[in-house]
Amino acid sequence: MISAKQKNRIVLVHPRGFNWFPGKRDITDIANRMVPQGLLSIAAYLRKQGHDVFVYDCLGPHATFDLGLQVKVILNFHPQIVGFSATTSSFPDAADLALKIKEQSPDTITVCGGVHVSALQGMILTDYPSFDYLIAGEGEITMAELCAGDDPAGIKGLIWRRNDEVITNVPRPQIADLDSLPFPAYEMLQGFPHDYHLPLFSYIQTPGATMITSRGCMFQCSYCDRSVFKKGFRYNSAVYIYEHMKHLRTRFGVRHINIYDDLFTANRSRIVELCEKLAHQPLGINFNCAVRVGYTDDNLLRMLKSAGCLMVSLGIESADPLMLKRHKSGVLLDDVRDTVQRIQAAGLRAKGLFMMGLPGETPESITRTSDFIISL
Repeated sequence: MISAKQKNRIVLVHPRGFNWFPGKRDITDIANRMVPQGLLSIAAYLRKQGHDVFVYDCLGPHATFDLGLQVKVILNFHPQIVGFSATTSSFPDAADLALKIKEQSPDTITVCGGVHVSALQGMILTDYPSFDYLIAGEGEITMAELCAGDDPAGIKGLIWRRNDEVITNVPRPQIADLDSLPFPAYEMLQGFPHDYHLPLFSYIQTPGATMITSRGCMFQCSYCDRSVFKKGFRYNSAVYIYEHMKHLRTRFGVRHINIYDDLFTANRSRIVELCEKLAHQPLGINFNCAVRVGYTDDNLLRMLKSAGCLMVSLGIESADPLMLKRHKSGVLLDDVRDTVQRIQAAGLRAKGLFMMGLPGETPESITRTSDFIISL
């Protein structure tokens, strides 16, 4: 039971998951160890509410693979509440950890959120009784209200049990002003930033860090799940982004930032303002971002270059016209060629993002895509 308006000890867990190859060592974190960005945002928000928060990254630099030892680390903090943020591949670990925690500490409240929960919702609570609550959608406010001891029946975005009945509350409204959120609590990660590696070949300066400056998407690609941030497009202001970058540079010595927005350049005015600030008040930082084919002009590319941008990514996915029509409508191969050429002419690196194995894929379409990659 969570006491009303009580300050709690909370552990937020980023479960490891697995790489689907039984018996094989997962070495992906050697090439790229990702910061659990959403979990750190929730941690910062909860600390702002006065809670005592510990973040445990099971993919962190010195974390054990052993679930029993992971539970020991979590329970050594003596939490009243343990929260998990899980993808589909990491959800089995989250469920196993929650079960072990309940076996050793039955009174500890367990909560799970993330994309897997947001997509499947109530059926998870039915199938996994070791979870007390689920959070669908954005987690900051919903988790804060739960941790404050608010009545579960009145917490939007919460999925809970009344006796044996699973109750799915009304959805949590989107956070309209993302600038109201504190910077993610990077300092709570052991080994940050030096042990959190950006993808190979994506930087020339170290250490690196990651940022997300917007939520939501206006497009409808077939392979994309939008159950957490929904439709629409919300974003941090240029001033907030600049101060976030400055925070990473001054407090942690970060020299390169990967910005993982799907639509970083969609709102042109904020990018113009940000690039002007970075050009006139440089922070000694390079950054990477993503652009969309058809929404990338030469002036924008020159501004990004002058602001310190090193590389831009393009979601190309396939070079087969039928595959593109089915899965990413509105992207034409001639436009891709033109955009890549203009990116390189502006002195930026171009990174192509591709998918293979989508419905309708054939050996011929894969060959067409690989030949197209080489041609670029």
